[in-house]
Amino acid sequence: MSFFDPNLHPSRLFALGSMGHFALTLLLVASVVTLVLSRRHLPALRRSRAFMAGTAGVVLGLEVVSYALKLIYPCHPAFERLPLHLCASLKIAVTLLILFERYRALQYLSVLSIGCGVISFVNLNLQGESTGNFMFWHYVIGHAYLVLAPLFLFLVGEHRFELKVHLRMKLGLLVWSFSVFLLNWALDTNYMYTGPHNDTAVPLVPASMMVWPLNYVSYVLIALVMLNVTYGILRLCQAPAADGVEPLSSLEVSEAPAR
Repeated sequence: MSFFDPNLHPSRLFALGSMGHFALTLLLVASVVTLVLSRRHLPALRRSRAFMAGTAGVVLGLEVVSYALKLIYPCHPAFERLPLHLCASLKIAVTLLILFERYRALQYLSVLSIGCGVISFVNLNLQGESTGNFMFWHYVIGHAYLVLAPLFLFLVGEHRFELKVHLRMKLGLLVWSFSVFLLNWALDTNYMYTGPHNDTAVPLVPASMMVWPLNYVSYVLIALVMLNVTYGILRLCQAPAADGVEPLSSLEVSEAPAR
């Protein structure tokens, strides 16, 4: 049962900046490239309810089990037993929207999901977990899904990236993050790493800017840069549609005959 104990298996194999970290990042890049190169075959997968619900169900199941294990085993700090970190909230929201086929609503989370997933690999936060521990697979599969699921839906033409959607998403994130900041202040928690006793460092950010309450300001500024860059790249990728190359519409995805 040691496989499921989140407090065991300390390892430096996937420490930040290690060869293991490089390998995981390369694996994510390879997965994105594979999606792009296979985009002609993706609509068939999009039409498969078993594939869409199955993959979302696996990721949601991993998330549920991870929090169940924190109730079974000792968990320090105790507030980590609630999924109020940004990536945890996104994994739950994205998978539920896919399971309930609310794809139009999902477009409001797509840029945020991709950006957070990429940052989770770049600034790898595996706390000693390795391949012999459940939490390793929970982290890698879940955060990769945050990147790959929205890109998959984009490549099949499920939705487009629009400025008004992007602006509404940023406003929603600001409201949500500030609410969590106030919660951290009131309860001395550290959700989204904006609590009074946050000790998580971010490369290239001065240590003085990671001290509460400036850590909240730092994360907001980092998020704005990350989200705007992600949105800009995605808009460039969909630019050919403006030149007369129409994307596959949602109706075509759902009704096109299988070949």
